[in-house]
Amino acid sequence: MGMKSKNRFSGWALIIFAVAVLIISGLLIGAPPEPTNKAYTTETNESQVSPDDEVVSYNDLSAAGQDVFDQALRADGIATVNQSPPDFDYPDDTMDYTYVEKSGTIYTIGTGSNPCRMCAFVEPLDIVVGLAGVILLLSGVYRLISRETDAT
Repeated sequence: MGMKSKNRFSGWALIIFAVAVLIISGLLIGAPPEPTNKAYTTETNESQVSPDDEVVSYNDLSAAGQDVFDQALRADGIATVNQSPPDFDYPDDTMDYTYVEKSGTIYTIGTGSNPCRMCAFVEPLDIVVGLAGVILLLSGVYRLISRETDAT
């Protein structure tokens, strides 16, 4: 009799633990990586801009492009931006530079992206945690079922 109640308890414990593990796994699946796009803006002397360089008017930028430019202009240093409008390029591990003219002043906006280094670790870990949850769930159900068949 003591063995049967122990199997029953351990079966329920495994099921509860498995559900918790599956919930954690589910939270990891939908977790978006942190925004990694960076931008900064500096005022540029017109003599540094060659006639061959393209200078984009601030008014020609999309609303999202203007927002990124303004965030970078207000920032003291590099700003992390939550969007990546097509007005600028966001290369990995380097910066791309664009000249933007606003109110008669030419600025250089540098934009770039830092790849999500944790994503390569989190995604496989999520799969392993999910599989462990399924195995624990099946083990718990098996213990409960085998307890009931032992009782008969």
